[in-house]
Amino acid sequence: MPAVEKRSNIHDWKRLWQMVSGIHFETPQETVGEELLRISSELQDGVLQFKPKNASNVDLATLLKEKKQEKLLPFTETLQEMLNLESTQCWDLLCYYLTKEYRGSSSLLTQLISTDTTMTKLLEDIRHYYSLERMIVLKIMKNILVFYGVPNHPYQKQYIQIVDNLTLEKLLHSYLEQLESLINELPPRKLMAGECFHSSDRLINWSERNARETNEVLHILLLLSEHLPMGLKEIKRMFSAFKQHSFGRIYNNLNEANIYHQDLIKTLTYSEQMLLLKSFDSLEHLPSNEIEQFIADLNVDIASMHHKTEHGPLLLAWMLLRLRLTNDADDPASLLFCRQLGKRSVDLKCFIQMHSILKHPMFSDDSLLSRIVRKTIYNQLGYLCDLFDGDGSCSQYEGIYDVLCELLSWPQLAKDFCSQEDGGIRSLYNSLLENFPLEFGHLSKLAVALTKAGQGTYIKNQLESLPILAVIYDEKEHRLRELGTDEYELTASVKPFAHIDFELAAGTTCTAVQHPSSCFMHFRTQVNFFHALHHEINCLLKETPHLNGEFESSERIKRVEAGLMYLEAAVQRVKSIDGISSQMVHPTEMCIDLLNKFKSLQYPPARLMASCLNVCTALLHLVDEEIFNRVRHLGILPSITASTGADVLNDYKLYASGSEVCFESRFLGSIIDNVEKKNESYDFLLAYLHFLRTYTKLKRNRYTQVEIPGLIFLLRDVFPHIHAWHFKKQQDKNRIYFEVLSFICDILDLIGSSSNGPSTVSADLLLKVCVYSLLNLENGLVLLRFVGVGNAFVQYSMELETNWMQQQPHGLMMLVRLSMRILMQLLRMKESVYGKTGENSLSPLEALIYTQPKQRDTLRIIPTVCSYMSNIFDRWLPILSCRLLKRIALEFNMSLLACLDMEADQIRLTFMQKMPDDLESDAIKVAILELVDACIAKQPGVTEAFFKVNYKEDKRAQSFFGKEIYGKTTPNIGESIVTYMREFLDALQEEPLTIQQILPGKIMNIFNSLWKNNLQMLVNDLTKEKGFWDKLCSPLFSELQPNLRIYTQLINMVSIEIYTGDDKNEALKKVLEKFFEKKWFEKWLDYVFVMPKEPAKQLSSSDDLPDWICCLQSFKDLIIILLKKQPKFMTIPEPQFKLLAKNCLSVLVDRAHYLDDMRPFIMLAELYVFILLKFNHSYTNSPQDEEELMENLLQLMNRICSSYEDLHVRAKEACLAIITKCAHLHTNLLIKDSSIALRFLNSVVSIISMELQHMENSVSLDQQLDKSKPSEISENSLILCLNLLKAVATIFHNDGPGNWDLPFVSVRLFQRLMRCISHTLPLHSKQVLSAQLLDVLIVFAKSHCSVEFLHCDVGECLWLNLLPPRELLQSKINEFSKPQGTDKDRWTVEEWWPIYARGIELVNIIYDKHKKSFLPEVLQFIGIHEVYLVESLLLVKQSLEPAAMQLIKAAITLVASLSVHAKEWRSDHPSSLANIMRAVKGLLCHSSALFHQQRNLKCLLAGRRSQLEILRSTDNICIDDEIITACNELIYIIIYCVKSLQQFSPDLLDLLCNTIYSPHEWDIILDVTFGASKLNDQNVSLTFGMLLNMVTIFVKALNLQNHGFNELPLNKLNNLDIGHMADQCDTTSSIHSPINPSSRTFSKNLSTNSISSVACPSTELLSNLDGQLCLVALEHLLMFVASQGIFMIRLPELEQRWKQIIRRDVNSELLSYHEFVRRKVIVDYRDSRCQWVRRKHGLLKIKFHDPARSLATRNTDVVRRVSTSNLNELRVNVVRRQHLQHQQRTNFDMTRVLSPIGGAAAQNAQQVAASTPSLDGAVSRKRLYAEGEYATEDDTSTELELHSFSLPTEPGFCELSQVQLVEEDYLQLMSNLFSVIPQSD
Repeated sequence: MPAVEKRSNIHDWKRLWQMVSGIHFETPQETVGEELLRISSELQDGVLQFKPKNASNVDLATLLKEKKQEKLLPFTETLQEMLNLESTQCWDLLCYYLTKEYRGSSSLLTQLISTDTTMTKLLEDIRHYYSLERMIVLKIMKNILVFYGVPNHPYQKQYIQIVDNLTLEKLLHSYLEQLESLINELPPRKLMAGECFHSSDRLINWSERNARETNEVLHILLLLSEHLPMGLKEIKRMFSAFKQHSFGRIYNNLNEANIYHQDLIKTLTYSEQMLLLKSFDSLEHLPSNEIEQFIADLNVDIASMHHKTEHGPLLLAWMLLRLRLTNDADDPASLLFCRQLGKRSVDLKCFIQMHSILKHPMFSDDSLLSRIVRKTIYNQLGYLCDLFDGDGSCSQYEGIYDVLCELLSWPQLAKDFCSQEDGGIRSLYNSLLENFPLEFGHLSKLAVALTKAGQGTYIKNQLESLPILAVIYDEKEHRLRELGTDEYELTASVKPFAHIDFELAAGTTCTAVQHPSSCFMHFRTQVNFFHALHHEINCLLKETPHLNGEFESSERIKRVEAGLMYLEAAVQRVKSIDGISSQMVHPTEMCIDLLNKFKSLQYPPARLMASCLNVCTALLHLVDEEIFNRVRHLGILPSITASTGADVLNDYKLYASGSEVCFESRFLGSIIDNVEKKNESYDFLLAYLHFLRTYTKLKRNRYTQVEIPGLIFLLRDVFPHIHAWHFKKQQDKNRIYFEVLSFICDILDLIGSSSNGPSTVSADLLLKVCVYSLLNLENGLVLLRFVGVGNAFVQYSMELETNWMQQQPHGLMMLVRLSMRILMQLLRMKESVYGKTGENSLSPLEALIYTQPKQRDTLRIIPTVCSYMSNIFDRWLPILSCRLLKRIALEFNMSLLACLDMEADQIRLTFMQKMPDDLESDAIKVAILELVDACIAKQPGVTEAFFKVNYKEDKRAQSFFGKEIYGKTTPNIGESIVTYMREFLDALQEEPLTIQQILPGKIMNIFNSLWKNNLQMLVNDLTKEKGFWDKLCSPLFSELQPNLRIYTQLINMVSIEIYTGDDKNEALKKVLEKFFEKKWFEKWLDYVFVMPKEPAKQLSSSDDLPDWICCLQSFKDLIIILLKKQPKFMTIPEPQFKLLAKNCLSVLVDRAHYLDDMRPFIMLAELYVFILLKFNHSYTNSPQDEEELMENLLQLMNRICSSYEDLHVRAKEACLAIITKCAHLHTNLLIKDSSIALRFLNSVVSIISMELQHMENSVSLDQQLDKSKPSEISENSLILCLNLLKAVATIFHNDGPGNWDLPFVSVRLFQRLMRCISHTLPLHSKQVLSAQLLDVLIVFAKSHCSVEFLHCDVGECLWLNLLPPRELLQSKINEFSKPQGTDKDRWTVEEWWPIYARGIELVNIIYDKHKKSFLPEVLQFIGIHEVYLVESLLLVKQSLEPAAMQLIKAAITLVASLSVHAKEWRSDHPSSLANIMRAVKGLLCHSSALFHQQRNLKCLLAGRRSQLEILRSTDNICIDDEIITACNELIYIIIYCVKSLQQFSPDLLDLLCNTIYSPHEWDIILDVTFGASKLNDQNVSLTFGMLLNMVTIFVKALNLQNHGFNELPLNKLNNLDIGHMADQCDTTSSIHSPINPSSRTFSKNLSTNSISSVACPSTELLSNLDGQLCLVALEHLLMFVASQGIFMIRLPELEQRWKQIIRRDVNSELLSYHEFVRRKVIVDYRDSRCQWVRRKHGLLKIKFHDPARSLATRNTDVVRRVSTSNLNELRVNVVRRQHLQHQQRTNFDMTRVLSPIGGAAAQNAQQVAASTPSLDGAVSRKRLYAEGEYATEDDTSTELELHSFSLPTEPGFCELSQVQLVEEDYLQLMSNLFSVIPQSD
């Protein structure tokens, strides 16, 4: 035999089916035409194109050697032997299978073909693939013949073209040949022992395939016979072939006990019968002689076929053929023979057989094939009636009306039937009319059929006026008069139907007809069908007691059932209640009576009750309220009798279980268990499901009465158990599954998919019960069984179907689709049941899904779902597969890649192969892209597979077949998604508007997800390509389209890239530079700021947000990120930035008038805040622009004030931030324009008033509810209001109008703030708010509004509330300063410290402002808080954290300020004074010691949590900024400690100048014992040595810092007279010390107990201390040491030994200080060699002037050394000497001229302002002034009132000079003083 060409004749038929059938692909018509022409010869050859093994001489081994695939030879040979296929075709088949169908890995394939035992499964799969390929050839040809005559089919022209090309005659001849070949084909040989597959299985598989192919060829021939009537020769060939296998019954390898085999045989028998009947029906065109010859040839064979039931239709058709087309009707013998044939067919129940054919699934759809079969049988019935039904005898044949009803249920035949008045099968209908209501059931069924077929109006009109009424003759009732033979007339009216308003009028004629049962009178009168139905129901109600439960055999019940079925069909088509006639009302109402009648029976008639319930269901769309109430009162449906209280409604688990809420299935459960399960028919259950679904769709919201009980019943008693029920028909089982699954979908769609969620509590309960029940194992397992059927079984089931173009409505495919839909919904709605915490806990259903391959998993849900991607019969199944995998990927917290059990190349092969195919539908491509998008976020393994990460070479491209197939390079079957993303970019560059299409949009979603999840590295190759950002961002620079989400994604990607990038992306920078060009930026501003004014809608997720909202948000984010990144990345051009600010404010003001949708207002406000933060001054270009801007701002403020309560919290916060920033930016305008300032302040006051009112309301609410659980309100807006207040106070305090505070006073702002702070202080949740409130009070206290605090009951509001919170007070007293527990709702001391520090600071500020006016309240505060102030001062021993340090500073500052009034303090609270001053001494001791204990200092700074690590460490402590800052703070504390103690030490000038010495008025403060300090609470010892050591430390620090002096004057001369001013030149002084300190030798033998000899802190630390603070501390310490030293030396009670120690140690410890003065202060030391010489910087002879004026000017005439400093500096009061002179003159004789050095009395000395340094409270201040120097005018006047001066009597001129002093003078004086102290007494 000749060899087959090398080019294969085998095609990829599976793909061709998808292309040309029109079921799966949207293939272009041109492609379909080309493909069909290419395979036209194969289509004609059909299965004959597959050649047997011996059809060619091509050797398989030689072929594989040419292909370089010798390793596949053993496997290929086995395959060829099994398939009996020619060598080339066998190899091509294997190649197609491996490249297109095989889904395993390459390594698995190697294992499968390695041994004979492992290759069995692979061989079986290939065998099945080969069988499918053969079947597809036939299906394509069948599909062409079905649709080539359908005008509206998209491929009709192509089908016509291929049919014309092949011709029908050739096709008929070819397929007849195939039919004969298939019937005559021999089965394969039996296998030898040891071969790898079983012989019996092989034979069975071959027989099944052969039978299916034979049946398909029969269908093709049947279609061909419709287009081309068969000739007699072809009919004979067919008949001969059919006879060879006895019409399909002779298949040795098919077992009739097997249901599938039995069905195969039946389909062959039916197909062959119908093909012959169709052929017989198409012979009218042939000559009579040929027909007679044909009949003669086949008559004997056909006449002998009377042994099988399937022969009945053939005998009937043969009889009709002879009577129609021959003269047999005229020949008595022939007619007798024909009658005998007819009798045989009737005896064989031919009409029942015909009905079986029509009801078989093969012919029960609406395909052309089914229509041909129905039309053929319809014609046969017509022929029969025309020939034999003249007397109506045909109506008596069994099953004939069933056939008629089945035929008329299809529109084409029903229309033909109604258009005929006489003839044909119309005679059967007339027989029914003549015998009404004797044939009531048949007429009802016929009416139902016509109604379903669209002829409802026609049949209804017919039934409402039936012409005949047949009634059993009753002599007593019927009065008749004979008119003729069997003709009578009614002489008296009769009511044939009892209790029904219908009567037969007198004179009605009738005909008497004798029936087998009785004599009937057929009255000629108009009768209504519904009257008869009403009568039948009445009779049934009467007869029920006599039926004794025998309902199945009752004819009455069957008649009523049939009538109710028509009633249901008629009511369903009624559009309104008016369409129901009066005659229909009674039967419909009596359905309720029937239900009520039979519900109490144990075994009621299920079908009858189902019909009644169906009628009720049909009425729901008309009168649902009435029907619902009636059915509910019957008590036949499931119900819940438990309470529907709030607690019960919230517990969906109780409802899901049913028993806890008194669930009852009632009559429904009873009838299923007692009747329907036994009958294996579930009509009433189906009726209930229909009722339930119909009522649910009406959305009447009676969930607890209908839907919830129904759902519980279905999910508890039905759905989990259907698989165990028995059914007469599998279709019924599938239908119940379909209805249950559809009802679940209805619930999830109607309630779960609502954008607003469940509208009511009961709706939410229904949804939760549904989700919870299905997530549990009992129902979830059933659901997963359908999902887990698998594509192989689904596709195999579909392969067995006759019609591949139409699925069964309740078939397996539909159930799988519904189950997948439900599963997607369940995974999405899981949170509604388990909450967000359920993400980490799997429900039972999820546990079954998320099973990895290593575990025992029989379901393998995820791989099974993935398998649906290759389904060729349902276009939606692959789409659902992708969507379900997407949902699983999103909800899955484990590796989806592991559960798929697929290698990366398999995943790409499964999904990515569909992307480049132009013939694939967009829907499946969209689903795949959505899956990729979903995996990016949560499935890195699958994402890597899609993006081909680390897979540089596709393994599959190298496996088992070489580099070429058919001479072509093997395609890359492992393309990554990046390939299509690159194509997308290229298309985008060419046409930016391409992005509007759905597929580019989905690819853009993938880009967006990559950037959003920081996975840009997956597309590194793309991003590195030149022009990537230009291509990607090209839509931003094209014509902007409205409502396009792509803009949002692009801007988001750009924002992320800027934020995460390295600021070196030049390509992106160029794109942004172009974006901010005026041309494009103005367009974008117009686009972004165009916002529709429409109310906001509630949305279920952010994905549902309007596009304009998303675009605005992304634009805002971009601007904010750019502002944060500039100028590193790029700077927004100033003109564009100002334009943005201007437009943003304008749109913001406009949007403020429409607040139904707050979202855009919030975004605009927040954007404007960030814009303003980049401006340090007004961004307007002119005063007019600034005024316009301010006007917009004031409008915004007015609008905010008017709708403040309705604003969202974010809107409030943003607007308050805008107002605050604008106040700073436009300060000058606010100060300059009083009207603007007034409007601004009024708005501010209005806003703060509303916030305070809100706060006050919450306070009241908390007090009513529970003080321990305050209401949760947002505090940020109030905090921002407080910041606004601080800003306003700062702006208007200095330069504002004098009455700027009037608006605040008018609303009692300060009192309200005090009330608020009194409430918030104890509350832990309000700690931030409390701190802000105190800050505001502090700011106002510093301003001239401080006088308002005198009227605010500060003590009443604050003193007790400033006490530590209750939980701290209840702890041990020594734990006040220790960290408490970690409970977030409880106070810790670390959190209380800042609050307490601010409170103390507020008290100190008010006191400093008003002195004695506020002194009583301060003393009261001291008395209340004594313990806590002491604890605060001693906190230095436990912590020096920032908050603790601030608290210590605040406490010591208050003590220092109050110590001035020690006398009043001592009189009111002597114990507190003693305790606090003792704590001050301890604080000074510890602060001084910490300079030498750096490790301890580090521990205190680190806090308790880190102290252990520091103590364990043996490394040296590194001097860092933290330690240096802490030491500066300690210097600050030391200054204030010394200042406090100075008030209790004699005044130095008094000691030096006063003549009277009163030592008993003072106490010794410093310990004379020069030992180590005792740092403990019991004995705090502050020694001389400690202070002298600190002096040494500060001196060394100043030396290390090379501190210098500038000789700036510290004071100015009063009443300056230039003429008396002396020249500023050096003057010598005659004052010399008796002993020159510079020349004396100091002893180095220091006291052994002195601690000042200890080494100073490290040089690194001292050199970094604040020099100014060190200098001030030095001055204070020198003053204090000098005062205490002189005091104790002059103290008589002190032993001389201690005085000598003081002199010696003062002399020895201050060497460094003297050296510092000598080198730094005495500038001219080298020249003069005398330390007592000073330079006089100014000279003015003292003239007498008013001492009161002198005193008044003392406080104001101080010149600051540094003009820019805000610090008060300590200086020697120059007027001190004048005051002392005045003291002398007033205390002694005023006529004497006294020495200016005379001492004053001690009591007078105390009244003089001390010349000791004082320190202001600001942390940043470096120098300190005397506190009295900045007294206010009120304080000055008060002081003046306390002093009285007498007019002097001495001359008005004194020889003393008034001079200017410098800082160096003070240090030199103290050096001189300490030089004198050791040598004098």
